Amino acid sequence: MIQKRPLFVIALCSLLWALCYPPFPFGLLSFVVLAPAFWATTALTPRRAFGTWFLGGLVYNTVMYWWIYNVMKVGPAFVIGGGLVLLIVFLSLFNGLMGLGFQCASRHRWLLVTYPIAWAGLEALRAVGEMSFPWNNLGYTLGHFPALIQSASSGGIYGLSAMVVIANLFFFQAFRTRRWIFALAGLGVPLILCVHGMAIMHHAETFNNAPSMNISLVQPSIPQTKKWSEQYFGEVMAKTFRTMDGPQGDLSPVRGSQLVVLAETAVPEFLRSRPELIDSFTFRAHRLRAELLVGALDVVRDPKPWSEYRFYNSAFLFHPDTASVEQYSKRRLVPFSEKLPFDKIFPILNYVNLGEGDFSPGDGYRVWGNSVHYSPSICYEVIYPSFAREAKVAGANFLVNITNDGWFGRTNGPYQHANIARFRAVESGMPIARCSNTGVSVFYDAWGRDLGHTELMDSTVLQRALPIPHRDTFYAVEGGKVDAFFLSGLAIWVLASCAAGVRRTS
Repeated sequence: MIQKRPLFVIALCSLLWALCYPPFPFGLLSFVVLAPAFWATTALTPRRAFGTWFLGGLVYNTVMYWWIYNVMKVGPAFVIGGGLVLLIVFLSLFNGLMGLGFQCASRHRWLLVTYPIAWAGLEALRAVGEMSFPWNNLGYTLGHFPALIQSASSGGIYGLSAMVVIANLFFFQAFRTRRWIFALAGLGVPLILCVHGMAIMHHAETFNNAPSMNISLVQPSIPQTKKWSEQYFGEVMAKTFRTMDGPQGDLSPVRGSQLVVLAETAVPEFLRSRPELIDSFTFRAHRLRAELLVGALDVVRDPKPWSEYRFYNSAFLFHPDTASVEQYSKRRLVPFSEKLPFDKIFPILNYVNLGEGDFSPGDGYRVWGNSVHYSPSICYEVIYPSFAREAKVAGANFLVNITNDGWFGRTNGPYQHANIARFRAVESGMPIARCSNTGVSVFYDAWGRDLGHTELMDSTVLQRALPIPHRDTFYAVEGGKVDAFFLSGLAIWVLASCAAGVRRTS
């Protein structure tokens, strides 16, 4: 039976925790919001701790992901609604494990001290496998405060999450012992992060002479209800070209650019089946003397028995001085939206149709550009820390992320997505140009600072000279080992907790 008072405390803390993420301005609350939930958990048995945190997770994840319901306006409502419920339940299991872990840790000082590593490891675990969805890491709550997130350049987002948990543990100890020295220690965590971050950003002044690249992000704001309708295809493309070409049709909004970026599926069609559009984009690239990056779909024949074709969510690059077109296809596909998980292990799943996109993953990174090099990424790929890190290892100097957040309407979803991209810039030391069909389109410098952004649903072009310093970070070089540290730390912590539990029972 669930105890009402701990449930109320944990559910309330879970609600406030969900409100700590941008666009809401309550990020600093994340340093203390879990402390009352930790305190309430000490009165629970392990089973009740898991169940109570799981119920709190239902509150938390509903607030975090309610915006997915917008997809029902353009997709099979029953399937999408059911999928949203299953997603919330699945992610709430992780909340339950966090509560269970803390309940075990609270009985052993050495487990409590290492609990932040276990928390960070659990977040890292959510980024592994076919069902991965590492969207809501605790460190993302600090996106509004550039000075506080600079430590992600060393420990990544998982290290930053661990620091936030440490602050909450200090405040928990203050609640439990009434020794306010712990509260001062809790306040010291954001202070240390801030001082460290300000020192890093002060060092950024030494990169003032870094090369830059003039980039334009084209945001036509095509309504999702029209974007995939065949009868509106001509209207969709006309609005896209009007936004890019300007009222005089002279391409004035993007003049002076070295790179013009259009969003994910800016062409909601198989681009190779539309030679007139290929000619149109080639003409504009030549006229502008600029590279033109366009999101579109692609299809090729597939020899497998369960499918005649393979479909790709792609980005196509048009060059200013040749007719050749390069292509990058999305490698990380959204589970249940763009593909069914485990379809390679269980081929029979390829015969199942739940309304998903049924895309195939691409075959590798691309590094484009001449004097400065960039890697394209599409939508969901930017939520993976490993993606930016590996792109830098491949030779990229900055990232271009294209996305279509029109699926989510005027909600907090697009802001959450844009906020996540900021952390990839800090971790990798690479600037990011992010182009979204309906917003938020934004430029982040190599320290995650906002150099300019659009508003939701504006039809506009955002142009900036993006500074591209050659900045190496510890996480960009050793991030694989950092992530492995947290994952292995979680495994060791779980084994140690089990051993402590067995010893206590004996």
